Amino acid sequence: MKILQVIYESRGNPFGMGGAGVRAYEIYDRLKERHEITFLCMKYPGARDGESNGLRHIFVGAESQRLTKSVLAYTIEAARFVRKHGDSFDVIIENFLPSTPFFSRFLSKTPVVLQVQGVMYGHVFRKFGPLFSFPLYAVEKWYPPLHDKFIFVSDVTRERVMRGVKRAVKLCRVIPNGINGELLELTPAEGDYILFFSRIDAYTKGLDILLSAFCAVAPRFPGLRLVLAGHEADRFSRLAADLPADIKERVTYAGFLTGPDKTALLSGAKMVALPSRHESLPVSIVEAAACGKALIVSDIRELSFVGENGFGLSFPSGSTAGLEEKMESLLTDRVLRTELGRKGREFSRHFLWDSIANEFENTLVSIVHEEE
Repeated sequence: MKILQVIYESRGNPFGMGGAGVRAYEIYDRLKERHEITFLCMKYPGARDGESNGLRHIFVGAESQRLTKSVLAYTIEAARFVRKHGDSFDVIIENFLPSTPFFSRFLSKTPVVLQVQGVMYGHVFRKFGPLFSFPLYAVEKWYPPLHDKFIFVSDVTRERVMRGVKRAVKLCRVIPNGINGELLELTPAEGDYILFFSRIDAYTKGLDILLSAFCAVAPRFPGLRLVLAGHEADRFSRLAADLPADIKERVTYAGFLTGPDKTALLSGAKMVALPSRHESLPVSIVEAAACGKALIVSDIRELSFVGENGFGLSFPSGSTAGLEEKMESLLTDRVLRTELGRKGREFSRHFLWDSIANEFENTLVSIVHEEE
């Protein structure tokens, strides 16, 4: 098959790469020997078209240092590319973001699958000003219902989006995120830090709650540190600016890590915390579980699977006191941490990227055959 993946994220992009980008590379790295795969990505300074590790990359848009300008230019130019070249592919996977509605389905005769990581809905008004929030909310509501083929990464997101889809649907699949199997072979270690491993996004990821809870619990655990890792959507220095001096020196930013550095940081954490206000199915959660780490998550529906499968504790979303309480529970109970970590490994064994890539491939093959 000739597959076109429309996604603004790519390796090397200075604006960062989140779960959608990680997912795309993990899946297509496993399919590239059997299929011809093209990434249609957002252009950034220094980006050059060509093949990288067996995957063809085409960058469109503007070589700008400003994210808003880059996203707008990419949306326009990617739509033009699909109109001009879309018919030369067997299937198009459009990664949905409310800021980048490409209208691929109406620009090519090639079947288009809308892949949805997650949705913000009402949260958009609390995160952005009116200039951005109203357009983004409108796109999240009316754009997905224009499609008839969907891949979701979680059941919760599927349910929310499909409530608004009134047309006949030809495909609606949930294909989750996953892990690399070698994480299951690591011997878990316990360092002196609580780890947050996701995008540095204060509102979405609840970092304001995490920092406040750590300030409250840290005096009772003198050697404890908090380590944040991930792409900086919000500047870490700004988030940490108002912390008390004695706490600030115990909170560090490890950067955006991949490969052995990422694995070492995950495997050495005492526990992993993700106090998000909204989510999809975070890659970092499944990876932390695979490393045998106890988890603390907010009690939003998207993360309910953590408690339901017994490998983490949940607290009321937005509650600093609730997060502090769960932190203290795990910090003082090594037996509980170990048991949660054991159950996390059992859970994560069902989410190997090899199996997920095969399921993804079979889904695309079925779409192409139905269209023939």
